Amino acid sequence: MGYLKRFVVLPGLLTLAACTTTSPGFYSGGHILRSVIDRHEEPGRRSALVNCNVPSGHRLTADPASARPGETVDLRHSFEFSASGPQHIPLRCVDFWQIDPPEAATLSSDRRVLQVSDSAASGSEIRVTVTANGHAHTLVLPIVGANESGIQGNWRSVAQEGCFGSPAPVEVRFAPEGLVLFDLGLGPSIWDARQAYTFDRMSGALTVGDQSGTARFDESGNMVISGLELPSAIPPRPTPLQADGNPTELNWSGCELVFSRTGSFR
Repeated sequence: MGYLKRFVVLPGLLTLAACTTTSPGFYSGGHILRSVIDRHEEPGRRSALVNCNVPSGHRLTADPASARPGETVDLRHSFEFSASGPQHIPLRCVDFWQIDPPEAATLSSDRRVLQVSDSAASGSEIRVTVTANGHAHTLVLPIVGANESGIQGNWRSVAQEGCFGSPAPVEVRFAPEGLVLFDLGLGPSIWDARQAYTFDRMSGALTVGDQSGTARFDESGNMVISGLELPSAIPPRPTPLQADGNPTELNWSGCELVFSRTGSFR
């Protein structure tokens, strides 16, 4: 009889183990976290994800956008829901989280705070992957030194979207002294233009000249600059005229320029 009891209990134990056992850098989600207080969930507000039907376009964002060794980073998990803007994804709707490399950081019990290891190397990166409803998304968090911004270095243009047909500069260089240099591909002198810039690594806010936008890092480690018109050798295509004959004012808020890193300097 004792044998039968052990035999009956064993599958339950195995099921529990499967839910709670973690490999390095692996953090379970789902029903295990139903009783965990979610610091990002608004009290009394019902989530749009009643059945946890998380779409493939869900994403993680980090605050700050890059981190220093020993720093804590706030992680937010959301998806776009029609015109309502970003919608929070409850903990119960996540399959699991994974950190690579696992020794570079740990995730809090409510999965909302990443603690970067003191030994994380400057110039390295931490990849945080969240999987929900079978869809995976990876956030890349660059690790920077005490006096680094996270975007310093050389970046080559690889893609653009919503930028009115105006090509991006061939290459940009964010220098430590607060200047960004642009290669427009015009000739042997590689840097054809330059402007002052500021970057707030905590919020991702980026200013270039008198323009304000944002910079973030995608799952491939590329830098995505949003909301800025950067210098180009080719002007933007003509805009439609308004009823009064004046050109329509361009809104660059939806412009995204993607750059891959080609080199860095510390």
